Amino acid sequence: MKKAKIKAVREGITLKKLLINSLEKELADTNEGRQDAPWKSLRGQGSADSLSAEESGFDDYSGPGYFHANQVNEPD
Repeated sequence: MKKAKIKAVREGITLKKLLINSLEKELADTNEGRQDAPWKSLRGQGSADSLSAEESGFDDYSGPGYFHANQVNEPD
């Protein structure tokens, strides 16, 4: 904080203005390098790329329906 105060005095601005400028610069830097979600760049790649939905092996499945007794994230 002392370094920030010294820098503000050297630049001739208030500490508040210095902090605002620093935060705006930090936000601009993080938004500048932002890309799409990482999994979007992986679409169409990998060993399962050539498979179709019909090749899943679950065509004749006769087990319980979807989400039967699903207890994910429920309290013990």
